[in-house]
Amino acid sequence: MKWFFQPQRDGDGVRHDENGSAPGLISLPAELLQRHGAVVLDPGKAAAVHGYPTPRSTIYRVRTLLVPGDQQQDPQFIAALNQVLRGVGMTLIPLRPDKEPPEPEEKVAGDRDVMETLRRLPRPAVLVPAEGATTPAVVDAWIALQALRAATVTQEHPEITKANVERIELEHLMRASAINGSPIDGGGGGIPGGPGNGNGVAGPTSTDSYLFNGGDARTPVMVVMEPPARKSPKDCKRDYGRRPVLALLDTGARVHEWLDVRKKPGGGYETVLPDGFIAVDDGLQAAIRVEGDRAARLGDRPRQVIRDAWDRPVSDDPLVGELDSETGHLTFEAGIVRQVVPDARVLAVRVMHSDGVVYQGDLMCALRHLARRIVARADDIAAHVDVVSLSLGYFSESPRDVAFTSGLHTVIDVLRGLGVVVVASAGNYSTTRRFYPAAFARPSSAHRVPLISVGALNPNGSKALFSDGGRWINCWAVGAAVISTFPTDINASRSPELRMRAHPGNQLPPGVRLPGEREALDPDDYRGGFAAWSGTSFSAPLVAAHVVAALLKGAASTSSLQLSNAGPEEATKRALAALADLGWRDDRGG
Repeated sequence: MKWFFQPQRDGDGVRHDENGSAPGLISLPAELLQRHGAVVLDPGKAAAVHGYPTPRSTIYRVRTLLVPGDQQQDPQFIAALNQVLRGVGMTLIPLRPDKEPPEPEEKVAGDRDVMETLRRLPRPAVLVPAEGATTPAVVDAWIALQALRAATVTQEHPEITKANVERIELEHLMRASAINGSPIDGGGGGIPGGPGNGNGVAGPTSTDSYLFNGGDARTPVMVVMEPPARKSPKDCKRDYGRRPVLALLDTGARVHEWLDVRKKPGGGYETVLPDGFIAVDDGLQAAIRVEGDRAARLGDRPRQVIRDAWDRPVSDDPLVGELDSETGHLTFEAGIVRQVVPDARVLAVRVMHSDGVVYQGDLMCALRHLARRIVARADDIAAHVDVVSLSLGYFSESPRDVAFTSGLHTVIDVLRGLGVVVVASAGNYSTTRRFYPAAFARPSSAHRVPLISVGALNPNGSKALFSDGGRWINCWAVGAAVISTFPTDINASRSPELRMRAHPGNQLPPGVRLPGEREALDPDDYRGGFAAWSGTSFSAPLVAAHVVAALLKGAASTSSLQLSNAGPEEATKRALAALADLGWRDDRGG
């Protein structure tokens, strides 16, 4: 069995999932935290406020808070916040986002409501030491947030209400959901349930764990088949109304024949136009870059700004040259989509660094502009996105109310209201603790597109040992030892264990040039273009691809489900029909 739905029971089940569960992600390498200006929130040492629950562990960026767009544009509210924050030696600098371009007057009220919701979504604001302070201050977003919460208790500032402060969030450091040697394990043996869980290992050696020989979760393989056949744009228009679009918000793509991405003569990458399998949206990527640049200029110095749509660098340590943990992540996911539904187009949106880190603000910026693109260009069928796949997540410090206060939950809800199916990976920490955004999944109305949260199966159909579990997961799909595409321009620093040269029997054909004429497998030479890899990162795009395939099946058989039928109502109708065809249901009958 490659995948199946698992209906959720009604009710949020937070207490059932959280109590006694393993803590999940509670540590990252110090150099990774420093690179991205982040720390681990330790519940035993965290600043506390009376009336608020003890937090759980999470990882967050210390110099930013996520503050709603409408609050950032309210000088009186910002001034009140800074009166409070001065007491802990900090000042909050809003990004003061530019006003979004005006919408046409003929837009209906529903569209205007969506645009207003998007305008109010949280985005980064920068914390710096307070000017004129006479004592040094530790700039820390958790202390700042707790100071604001304490101000709601004292009620000394009328503008600082509990309702207003609840809309302000930490900017969580999110992680990819692929298995790698570090930080999941950091060694070459069996894989534990997750860092710090103390669950023991899956096996005594690398050969009976999810880590391949030498401690790397990826290994080069060869696939002896041609790219799956793909219909022409003309045939797609005739059969389906248009090509379906699946958005992968991830590391960005690299060169591969199957994905129609190639190297540019002067450096960098480009898509093979006009109808390549991979597409990019330069305007959307520019929005992510502009917001990141603005935060960095205002004082968020550790912020690593994502500048374009392409997956790089290969390594964050060029003197050593070790392949970054998530280099090739989106390329691998896109290859899964190509295998399942070759007639699709993948919209590659880069929000993830090659070390697997995602800033929550960057992700929300991408989703906000993706939703805006769908609404603002509702009559342009080329602008629609049918499915979004997210192979990333974080653990919240406050699980009881995160679904009601999170801007990430809100923007995903907006996309669902536009008829977009959102699929999210459940994480690889062998815990029932809720991993967001997958854990936002709830039983929903039969007339509303659901959020699909996906755990991982082994190739034999059993649930993978590394996969998170819990009643918040509503789908399971193969995610262990998956074979897919990998960038063909990567040959990192490791070498084969054995390489032989001068011997008459080792000669290669004329024109073939390799470091040696006969050698063992090079563990990080991916020029063959394919790899084996594991993680719920790969379960999610597999399910997303099957949803797209079901959309095409419906479009080919029923004119009312054609993808050229524009608008949220039409998108919702065909999405629900596709999910019904796949056997989707929940405890409310949806």
